[in-house]
Amino acid sequence: MKKISVLVLGSTGMLGNAVTRYLSKNSLLNIIPTHRNDQYKLSCNSIKYDLLHDSLNILPRNIDYVINCIGVIKPFVFQNIETTIKINSLFPWELSRWANLNSCKIIHITTDCVYSGQKGKYVETDPHDALDIYGKSKSLGEICSEAMVLRTSIIGEEIHSYASLISWTKSQKGKSVDGYKTHHWNGLTTLEYAKCCEKIINGDLYQKGLYHIFASNDVTKYDLLHLFNNKYNLKLNICEAYPEKIDRTLRTNMNLCSRLEIPDVNEMIMEL
Repeated sequence: MKKISVLVLGSTGMLGNAVTRYLSKNSLLNIIPTHRNDQYKLSCNSIKYDLLHDSLNILPRNIDYVINCIGVIKPFVFQNIETTIKINSLFPWELSRWANLNSCKIIHITTDCVYSGQKGKYVETDPHDALDIYGKSKSLGEICSEAMVLRTSIIGEEIHSYASLISWTKSQKGKSVDGYKTHHWNGLTTLEYAKCCEKIINGDLYQKGLYHIFASNDVTKYDLLHLFNNKYNLKLNICEAYPEKIDRTLRTNMNLCSRLEIPDVNEMIMEL
């Protein structure tokens, strides 16, 4: 039986690393990762690829699926705004043209940060109202007519850079930290996102369009800190804080999220 070939773009980032490691355990899949830095190369068949300098034509063409995990995250947006727009906004469209020429399917991640967070419980048809560069850059890169675009928010372990919420929380071990009771969230861990990709591929659930995927429950950032504290034994003193409300929780008009059977936030974090 021929294996399904899956090209994972950005395997050395927080998301791509989790996706590559998890999917590589599936004997039905042939995983081909890409990397920018040889220091973080995950496998002998990994391809060195930097979208800022290399042509997509250096990538293999006999691919069934491309999972795009390349993106500039919020903390790094202002390091180079032109690069942010190139990666978050323009590259997905370049990738979609390449994929169409080579008859492969794209799974592309986008973010809840296209929304301001004033309303909460956003569905796929809600208008984007983010005013910041990150939210706008991701909005422009939503190739919904050309790919399966999965909107969510992710947390996970990093292999370098240490800019994530989990990394920051770990760095505060033994300290007092503010936990925001007014910031609401229902995203996924990077591991759970990888599982969703596997279910889409193995279950033949692929269909072009925009889909919200999210946890089976909503939590606050205060709740998240408590979950991290318990998971990593950080001995934090978590103080309740009440800044301006931000609610970017997602809901859906589609049936994909229910078919993926995503667990609650606590279960996902305990599995990291």
